[in-house]
Amino acid sequence: MVTKRVRQLKFIANIFQMSLKEIKDTLGFETLTMIFRRVGEAAAEDIFRKFKGKYTTVEEFCNLLVSEVIEPVIGENKGSVKLNGNKIDIELDACPYKKAGGFPIQDMEFFCHYTEGLFDTALQLAFPDKQFYMEPKELIANGCKKCIFESEMS
Repeated sequence: MVTKRVRQLKFIANIFQMSLKEIKDTLGFETLTMIFRRVGEAAAEDIFRKFKGKYTTVEEFCNLLVSEVIEPVIGENKGSVKLNGNKIDIELDACPYKKAGGFPIQDMEFFCHYTEGLFDTALQLAFPDKQFYMEPKELIANGCKKCIFESEMS
């Protein structure tokens, strides 16, 4: 039986989905992606404060991002971090947005810009003496089997 709370959440999700469509149709896809990236950047500020003092290396910080922010949504052992020289790959074997809302992710790539903004800004805040350039290499929203967010560090 569907509870009152579930009906409320479905109602809110419908309004959210219709709002996203209107923003996209009215202001364009680029504006929508910028909004989602900015929301991810704002979330990163909170995450940075939460993680302060819990890491000493880039790898430790990235592992915290995956284990404490992403995996609670996509599932345990569904995310990983790979470091190779100055490259960092954050891999997600499931889509957090598809898992959380059942959205048709193929039509909603702009959600990925939230994740990109979150990862990129969190790294910049955690390691202000380094430069990072984050770019999605593979996205489930584009039909790939997993998401890979790659960052070059200098």
